[in-house]
Amino acid sequence: MIEYVTPFFRPPSEHKSFILQATIGCSHNNCTYCAMYRKKTQKFRVRPMSEIKEIIDTASRNGLLERRVFIADGNALVLSTAKLIEIMNYLDEKSLGLERITMYANVGDILRKSIEDLILLRENGLGMVYIGFESGDDVVLERIKKGANFSETVEASRKLKASGIINSVMVLLGIGGKDRSREHALATGKLLTECDPEYVGALSLQLRPGAPIYEQWKEGLFELPDKFQMIEELETIVENTELSDSYFYSNHISNYLPVRARFPQEKGRVLKEIKEVLKTRDEASLRPDYYRDVVNQY
Repeated sequence: MIEYVTPFFRPPSEHKSFILQATIGCSHNNCTYCAMYRKKTQKFRVRPMSEIKEIIDTASRNGLLERRVFIADGNALVLSTAKLIEIMNYLDEKSLGLERITMYANVGDILRKSIEDLILLRENGLGMVYIGFESGDDVVLERIKKGANFSETVEASRKLKASGIINSVMVLLGIGGKDRSREHALATGKLLTECDPEYVGALSLQLRPGAPIYEQWKEGLFELPDKFQMIEELETIVENTELSDSYFYSNHISNYLPVRARFPQEKGRVLKEIKEVLKTRDEASLRPDYYRDVVNQY
């Protein structure tokens, strides 16, 4: 039986992947908007290699390693290159045609590895990493204690490009608050252009108990943009993002306006759709609040 430390998290696109919890929690765990990994039982630690291999053995016996594996928790790329290669080689040995291995990463994890290390990881099975950019605005990034700025994020993205590892990034509508909404959106479009990731997911900030930003909101220190202001941010981000060959999504359940597009081919279509929604401001065209499971701030 595989024992997980819960709750554990994975990107929506990894819903069919086997979750290999090689680390517990997040080594950074300072982001103010994040309510994940806040339990005492989720204090960051690395599972012993013997335990990781036991989990892989159990998964193999139960036919769970046939397609994709997501290595959890919050930023498994913090592990040494040697340890990650040992894990991936054992997965390959025990799998029945494993197609891809993915994991969360943060900018610091990538910058601490050489391009040669990243190439080795890609050659041993690491196909894609998920990174939370959240914003391109250095003021916002400092406020939310992200642990990386604009230039560091660009450098990390270029290292991924050079190594051949696919970059799937997340940005957060609303994270700048009302006071930095415009600056946040403009800088985020610029950051996405500079980094040119293969996938972009725009999510909307949800204020959840346990996250420091939730307490800031309760104390009146943070004001969340309303639904149409968030869509205005989405419009600004799309307008200011130039990607060479990427997929841009805002279809996460947190979003009021679902968008799916390939850039640059469908950028004009998506922008037209967003502008039409902002022109009519018809709430019937938006996803209802109850789907978002968000704190009601109106």
